[in-house]
Amino acid sequence: MLQADDFLPRMDIYPMLKFNAHLGFQFNELPFLQRIEAAAAAGFRAVEFPSPYEFDASLLADHLAQYSLPLIQFAAPAGVTKGIAALQGKEEEFRNGLLRAASYAKALACSDVHIMSGVTTLDDAGRVFGSNLEYAVKYFEDQGLRPLIEVICAQEMPGYYMSDFSKAQQVLETFPSVGLILDLYHAQLLTGDAADVLARFYDRTVHVQIADCPGRHEPGTGSIDFAALFATLEQRGYTGWIGCEYRPSGSTVASLDWIRQLSA
Repeated sequence: MLQADDFLPRMDIYPMLKFNAHLGFQFNELPFLQRIEAAAAAGFRAVEFPSPYEFDASLLADHLAQYSLPLIQFAAPAGVTKGIAALQGKEEEFRNGLLRAASYAKALACSDVHIMSGVTTLDDAGRVFGSNLEYAVKYFEDQGLRPLIEVICAQEMPGYYMSDFSKAQQVLETFPSVGLILDLYHAQLLTGDAADVLARFYDRTVHVQIADCPGRHEPGTGSIDFAALFATLEQRGYTGWIGCEYRPSGSTVASLDWIRQLSA
């Protein structure tokens, strides 16, 4: 089994870059709470996961503190439609979800909350999303939190409203305080040029996520030039985290060998 000293601390080629585990995708061999320990044992220094609501906030906070793992970001309650921010008739549920998200954010010492648009084909989804996001921006500002959006490709989530970068551009122009989660896998699938998307949206990107394309496995299993993308991030002085939101092609620990190969 690879040990922490074998990979994560050996990012000398990219000394500024920080990689965090995504516990919705990695360490799925284990029950959820054990994934926190496993991520720390593998050498990760932070984690992210979309939905903490299945657990008591204090229990999660204790586990994260025990292993000195900050939580980078999580999502507001998303329901069964991968979010409800763009769904007509869900406005009250959305606002109640923001209250719950704020409570967890404070308990987990995490200031970034992903506002997921949800799956919908209704014509007024854009209006509903804009209205709900305006409310979220104001509420989160009062709470000291930052709302995030992410473009998710239709290949992975058919019908997802926030599924192209033109919509994201409109949101970012309208709401200066909203941050972008830039998932390079989705960017590559949607545009064929993740590097171009990174260049266009770098100034609003607060969190990067990675997976290779095709397949959504670890870097090195597809066609994305991650060495070039990581070099660009470092050259531009990126100080945020890079979330490993990929499906390991084998065991999670074995899949981490890509970091050692890049830094060799």
